[in-house]
Amino acid sequence: MKKIIFLCFCALLASCASDEDLQDINTNEKELANMINDYELVLKGYSLDELKKEKDELTPTTQEETVAEPWLIKAIQDPIAQIQFSDNIRTRTEAGAYTRAVNMEGVFKYETCGGYREFVYFMDCEDGGDTHSTGNIGATRVDGNGNVEFHFCVIPTGYATGGVLAFYLPYLYTENMHVVKRHHDNEDHNNKNHIIDNAGLASLGPNYFDKNTGFFWKFEWGASGKLPFKFGVIGTAPLPGSHNILWIDDENGKNANQAIRWTGPNSSKGFDLPAEKDFYGITPGRNTRYEIIQI
Repeated sequence: MKKIIFLCFCALLASCASDEDLQDINTNEKELANMINDYELVLKGYSLDELKKEKDELTPTTQEETVAEPWLIKAIQDPIAQIQFSDNIRTRTEAGAYTRAVNMEGVFKYETCGGYREFVYFMDCEDGGDTHSTGNIGATRVDGNGNVEFHFCVIPTGYATGGVLAFYLPYLYTENMHVVKRHHDNEDHNNKNHIIDNAGLASLGPNYFDKNTGFFWKFEWGASGKLPFKFGVIGTAPLPGSHNILWIDDENGKNANQAIRWTGPNSSKGFDLPAEKDFYGITPGRNTRYEIIQI
């Protein structure tokens, strides 16, 4: 019965997301996302007492890692996709620092962003989990409670080669381009995900930062520009050598992580990346491994 109700609910959300009356994207996306998250918790079988329980991030978790059923993952993702790929998000504008509409993307901050703005995001990872980093991942850090504070420099396209965070909807037919959506099923209990600094972005593109996180990583080679500061991109460093790794412990209970790849010759629906196999610095699965190359 829960499955039927949830599928009907998601169909309703999908229709609402395409309604011409929904013009306030920031407000309506947030409301719809919160509704999806609430129903996700119900479907996972949490009781009200469990959801109200005091948060404990320091005690090592003993919760078994389990994977959500395919129908639940699909039901969660379908309405999200309706919101992400609506015509309303196709133009990206960085407000304040730039005087015209321009496609923007995020690279990992190291020492400075020069004159560019900084996007900062707090990700609430598995309580009592094993989120950690090795090597030099720049300003991005894992805090004492096993959560991640991401720091990105927001720059115009054309300056970075490798995996960058796309704050716009990339065209999928450019040669030598791949786009990977990584859906992080973040901590279910009293989730604290939040944007600390939005860098003045008027829109975040297809990315979403709610109780779960959706990163859209664009991989493209042959950038023509050059930045006067050090930064990081997703990629795979050669062997032997040092490696900068961010390992994220995603939700243990009925984990609904997803990784989808699009490329030029590929269909519009994309296809799933195989679990536990590296793709240009992203290793998906129940948890997530990012490798960051300093440029």
